[in-house]
Amino acid sequence: MEQFIQRCIDGLKSVKFFREGRFGQFLISVLAELQKVTWPSKDDVKNSTVITLVVMIVMSLYMGGAQAVVSFIYDTIKDLVT
Repeated sequence: MEQFIQRCIDGLKSVKFFREGRFGQFLISVLAELQKVTWPSKDDVKNSTVITLVVMIVMSLYMGGAQAVVSFIYDTIKDLVT
């Protein structure tokens, strides 16, 4: 990834429009900042994705169960009142 970003920076610097213009300088500085980013490995991304999906499933089951209990209590009280 770093090599790709460096090639982009070099390409932008070789074009006068980008080298001297404000927009070009902005793009060059953005790409330079992207070189400083520590990109996660493929295994890190997989692990984070699995953890996120598991937490989403657990929370969905919890919220669905809580909603079912509250609905049951509400319906029971409503039937008793009417």
